[in-house]
Amino acid sequence: MGWIIAGAVLILILLVTLFRVTVIFNYNENVFLDISFLGITLFHIPKVKKSSKKPKKKKKKPEKADEQDKKDEQKKKPKPSLSDILELVKLGLDSLGKPLKKILKRTEFSHIGVDVICGGEDAAKAAINYGAANIVLGNALSLIDTFFTLKTPDDLHIGVDFYREKTAAKIYFEVRLTAAAALAFAFTLLGRAIRYYLTHKEARDAVKSFTG
Repeated sequence: MGWIIAGAVLILILLVTLFRVTVIFNYNENVFLDISFLGITLFHIPKVKKSSKKPKKKKKKPEKADEQDKKDEQKKKPKPSLSDILELVKLGLDSLGKPLKKILKRTEFSHIGVDVICGGEDAAKAAINYGAANIVLGNALSLIDTFFTLKTPDDLHIGVDFYREKTAAKIYFEVRLTAAAALAFAFTLLGRAIRYYLTHKEARDAVKSFTG
């Protein structure tokens, strides 16, 4: 019976990790952003306004004696040095290196749609904006393809309207990352950070200077 329960739990964990975290970005004069996992919205812009407002709790003013004790503690505690800060930066860079590259490559950009109509104060300005928009789009796609996994865009269109004073743009794309890749990144990052921390005395001293 125990083996059946353990197997069921492992299968459930495997199924969950195969699902993807999805980010949907849509711009058409207003920004729309939706981050969801398993069909549940984790973050959404614009945010839904709540009708009822909770009354703000009044903060109690600390007594003078408590304030004096805190000031004395701050004075006694030595401030982190520049070398401590640099060691923490090294710790972060060493931990992020390869795991960051892997998780970025496992992140997929798909269903990209771009529709831009360039305008300007006059025909010359509209033409300049048209050229600039093509350069920006080309560089953006190249950058995404370099660091992430870029799927074939659904639709890319940049046009020019010499009678339009302002440029209008519609942008849509989806970003997906499997939960398994995110968990692998988190565990690898933690492991590398611990290894660096244990093998570098300077890193341990730097962490202690911040944590006290």
